[in-house]
Amino acid sequence: MPRSPCLLLLCLSLATPCMADEPKPGHMLYVRSVDPGIVQDIRYASAHNFTGHPLDGYQAAECLLSEDAAKALARVQSALKAEGYGLKVFDCYRPTRAVADMGRFASEPGDPLKTEFYPRVDKQDFWRLGYVARVSNHSRGNTVDLTMTGPDALPADTWTPSVKPVDCTAPYGERWHDGALDLGTGFDCFDERAHTDSVLINATARANRQRLTDAMAKEGFVGYSAEWWHFTYSGNPPKPDVMDFPITPLAP
Repeated sequence: MPRSPCLLLLCLSLATPCMADEPKPGHMLYVRSVDPGIVQDIRYASAHNFTGHPLDGYQAAECLLSEDAAKALARVQSALKAEGYGLKVFDCYRPTRAVADMGRFASEPGDPLKTEFYPRVDKQDFWRLGYVARVSNHSRGNTVDLTMTGPDALPADTWTPSVKPVDCTAPYGERWHDGALDLGTGFDCFDERAHTDSVLINATARANRQRLTDAMAKEGFVGYSAEWWHFTYSGNPPKPDVMDFPITPLAP
């Protein structure tokens, strides 16, 4: 059984393992094994995310989803590829210990990458504004954060801690180059411009958001109004259990 959030927080605070890691359930698949053409940039396995550190439970930069969601995502990729586009995923399954790690960051001092990810938001307001959840659908294995690639995308840059942070709402050519098309903001941009239906972005970004949203919706993915990159697969049971197994490398 998954760890309860309270027990998880206690284990983290004591910095000792309270129980052995649960195994990966059989219905959870590595998306790389389903469709290797889907590009992966798993941000929470690195320090290039709003917390400024790799999150607990991300032992490998891999996207895992439930079997139904993974196969549906592969169908989205196939449809977009026929039109000259493609998918790039930033996060998929997220262990509950990583959700707790986010919560802990939001309640402690320090803002190492505020300039890039939430320049106009106080992190104590993450929950109120809907940017951080105490229980995340990502932990159910049916939710994915992603963007869209295409022929007009600027090449992806390589991030290092020495890179100067740039506001995620800056013009497309000035903000972080993630290898994707212009979707109006960068990933995990905690700002009104990241709201899916924002009118504060240019026509090109609005059109790209619509293309991505339509392609995802055709295969059963429902978007989230506050984050254009966030989609939950609706074909799974309404409330599958949250999980806490660590993300480990895909076996050869």
